[in-house]
Amino acid sequence: MQIFSGMQRDSIYKKNLKYFIIFILLIIYESISSIYLFFTPLFGVSFYFILTNINKKNCIFPVTLAFIYIFIFEIDKGFIPFSFIIFFIIYYFFIFHKINNFFSEKNYRIFFHIINAYIGYYFVNLILDYLFNFAIPSLNFIYLLYIVSDILVAVLI
Repeated sequence: MQIFSGMQRDSIYKKNLKYFIIFILLIIYESISSIYLFFTPLFGVSFYFILTNINKKNCIFPVTLAFIYIFIFEIDKGFIPFSFIIFFIIYYFFIFHKINNFFSEKNYRIFFHIINAYIGYYFVNLILDYLFNFAIPSLNFIYLLYIVSDILVAVLI
């Protein structure tokens, strides 16, 4: 019994369990969003979460789960698998820091990052479609609804 008396519960495991439960709920939500189009798939919110937490040591597990969530989003919505990684690398190294240096207000950064996430990701898929003759979904009115709702969700969080 003395072995167990000195043990303490690790808060890292609690946080990882919390992130894993949120991840499972997001997967369920994403599958519902493929049925009902007025539910946003939270692509922009996940993208902003990855951007802001990619360099934090204690956020490796949630960022990995966010990448997996985006991969499931790509497959479910008909985009080219792993094209998000190409878009993310280009965006992070060439655009992210310029926007953060230009805007000091967090809400403006959220606004521009989410708009750039949807539009830039679509254009990366369009370029890959042109180069390799893949089929991708067409850009339509529903993406405007996704952008606006993702901005609202990200600002409220």
